[in-house]
Amino acid sequence: MLDPLVEYRFCEEAEFRMPDRSDALVRDRLARQRTELANERTLLSYIRTALGFFIVGIPAVWWLESPGIQALGVVSLVAGVGFLGVGIRRFIAIKALIGEHPD
Repeated sequence: MLDPLVEYRFCEEAEFRMPDRSDALVRDRLARQRTELANERTLLSYIRTALGFFIVGIPAVWWLESPGIQALGVVSLVAGVGFLGVGIRRFIAIKALIGEHPD
């Protein structure tokens, strides 16, 4: 008597069929959608990081009196703008690469 797991695998192999063209098209379309969603998630993480730098930098520049802390606030604001710019640039570049490949 065969182990149930072995018997199950044997039955699956007996019913194996080659994927047809429509399966490949669906798989490619889903892969493209996953890639687009990953690109959007990455942009959102860049935006979240930039907002973190802004949240730290704005109060440091406006409300704190120490010149050293204000300088760190300015650095934080510049880093936030940098992260935002890099994230948007990366998003646009990858979106263009994804758009070059037809479905």
